[in-house]
Amino acid sequence: MATTRLTFAVADVLGRPPQAGTVAEVKLTWTDAQGPVTQHISLPLDGPVTRAVPAQEWSRIDLDVAHPDYAPESVTLTRSPDAPVYWDNRGVTVTRDGDDLRLTMELGRIRQSPVTPPPYTGTQVHGDQPGVFFREATGQPRRYAVLNTPAPPATPLWLEKVSVRTLTDAAPARAEQEGWDRFRTTDQVVALADTGGFLWLEYGGNDDAHPPQPRFLVAVWAPKRPSAPVPADGIDVVCYFTPSTATRGYPLSAYPFRSNYPYSVKRDTTADQPYVVVGYRHLLRDLNLVQAQHVSGRPAVVVVPILPALPPGKDNERFAWQPFNSQEGTHRLLLEVVRFLHRFGYGGSGTDFSRWQGSTAPVGLLPPLPTARRAGSVPTPPPALGSVTVCGFSSAIMGIFPLLTRKEISLPHHFPRHLFGGDAAAFDAVWREWWDLDLELKAEATGIKAADYERQLLRWFADGNDRRMRLYHCDHTMGDTPPARQFAALAGLPHKAGSLPGLSEAWHSEDGRWTAAFYRAGLLRARTRPAGVLPLFPLEAADAGLIHPFTAALGFGHASKLRAG
Repeated sequence: MATTRLTFAVADVLGRPPQAGTVAEVKLTWTDAQGPVTQHISLPLDGPVTRAVPAQEWSRIDLDVAHPDYAPESVTLTRSPDAPVYWDNRGVTVTRDGDDLRLTMELGRIRQSPVTPPPYTGTQVHGDQPGVFFREATGQPRRYAVLNTPAPPATPLWLEKVSVRTLTDAAPARAEQEGWDRFRTTDQVVALADTGGFLWLEYGGNDDAHPPQPRFLVAVWAPKRPSAPVPADGIDVVCYFTPSTATRGYPLSAYPFRSNYPYSVKRDTTADQPYVVVGYRHLLRDLNLVQAQHVSGRPAVVVVPILPALPPGKDNERFAWQPFNSQEGTHRLLLEVVRFLHRFGYGGSGTDFSRWQGSTAPVGLLPPLPTARRAGSVPTPPPALGSVTVCGFSSAIMGIFPLLTRKEISLPHHFPRHLFGGDAAAFDAVWREWWDLDLELKAEATGIKAADYERQLLRWFADGNDRRMRLYHCDHTMGDTPPARQFAALAGLPHKAGSLPGLSEAWHSEDGRWTAAFYRAGLLRARTRPAGVLPLFPLEAADAGLIHPFTAALGFGHASKLRAG
């Protein structure tokens, strides 16, 4: 009997084989005229492996790989007489030499978050849940619960059309007016379903890894692309960091973050998954970052790591913001996301977003259902990581300030570099923009002196002519300090300035590479606001606490329009 030799190799997103000494479970099945034959093999995959397929006239080969450090992957190869070999995984490359095959498979550390039905009304549930809550509304496909929650008049949030307002100029122009009328703005009606796709993802170790590895919740929104091919310079990413969860009543989770995070519910409301809700609040509801990205005309993939709140004590606090407070840690996360999206089918105007929004996520602890994947006979090279923007709001400065100088993961024993580390030099080469969305400037709150922040930021900015920075602040973070005193070095750079006395100052460089806007509370409160316009303009009577996030929303929308992409 003739034999086909199948040589297969696996590599991570950096092109490196798994660590020596680790063992993968491989299931190899081939089908010929006699039917299917299956082999189960346990073997290290730190180098290529060759196996005999004793069937010259095979019509199908299935390869399933389960490695303890990576998300499971599979591929199906098919052929017919005198036809090329087809395969259905965009992370796989197959070459053919006669009847011999060589297959290379990419293994990633990201997988879809599982979903689970929300508790029945009146049912009491506590603690960890098996996934993100989903809802199947009448006449609607399964989606994450918040996206299928009816909004007046009974339209799911995912389909609801809203009017989104963004700044065309960071400097307000009309002191005699109030509210939005003081600014130059544009409006656009947006439904989330028209913008692209939303995913909850898990990044890190598998549930059965020994010893247990950290696993993080990540929210991702990917825009519809205006043209079919992925740009030659790759997929641009905006990495947004939320404020710290440490002081906001989130369930506490100690390293390696395997309990009380990320799908746990609050004690007083069983339908509230606080770590999931924080992603919805920033991206879709309160700050409306997704909608702002869409209307900017320069949308990028938005990646939001949702980090656990740590128990008190120095032994626990050292894990804060890890491993993403290093350049190699953030690089690995973003590269993993971009490669996952590629394997998931993202790219080009023809991307099918019907598989997103939780519709194909595994339910609870059950394995994911198989989904139809498009097969091809030509390799689909993975996209590069394009230009990167790092941005954060409020106390997120504690996580992103170290990125300005820290190359390597500082706790490699707990976050092994071969699993959580990328390439700091590669990250530095694509990191183009910094958006300060009202970052906290009080050293007593963050341990970071404002002068140190300004010095390191300007040093980063000066290291490349293609770098850009945007800063947006209000009284919440500036207090009564004049901008020229708070940011003295920045004020010393050549720039144009505009102001409304007692209300605002705005600076920008001649070449447009940097912008800074400073708003007083009196500017960002109004007696009335237009109905149905997002983000909501704070009202004088009740919304003093909204000025801080509203400043971030204004800044994100404006910076998105200026993003070089």
